[in-house]
Amino acid sequence: MRQLFNKNKTLIFFSIVLLIPGCNISDDSNNTTRIIEVGNHTIQVEIADTPIKRANGLSFRDTLAEDHGMLFIFPDESRRGFHMLGCKFDIDLAYIESNGIISEIITMEKEPPTTPPESLTTYLSQSTTIRYALEMIGGWFEEHDVSVDTEINLEQINN
Repeated sequence: MRQLFNKNKTLIFFSIVLLIPGCNISDDSNNTTRIIEVGNHTIQVEIADTPIKRANGLSFRDTLAEDHGMLFIFPDESRRGFHMLGCKFDIDLAYIESNGIISEIITMEKEPPTTPPESLTTYLSQSTTIRYALEMIGGWFEEHDVSVDTEINLEQINN
């Protein structure tokens, strides 16, 4: 009887190991990156253009490489809100209008890992016509003299 139990336990273990990759809800299989210009600076961005990619954002990453970020593309213009669930570093967030002009820049501070999702700070845009959002490592916009009214060249994105 004990041998049968151990065989079943082993079978269950291997079944779980084989199933785990299929249960991953991330949408990294189609990880798209682009080069864009933010004012006079060229950066590489990961594109978050699906609901899963937008929900995952930069959560649970240790850091961002120099001059790398994430560009969120939304299907329409609206007021947007972001939070810092599972973020391990401060993030600068630029809210961008459809014409590629930055309308707001916010520094979102990392929150303690034990913060329940319902208690996280929500960073809402003031504008109701946000179509894009760009996340960079905290302090990036100030260090590179990028401010409100700076244009982002979205030509690579819209092609």
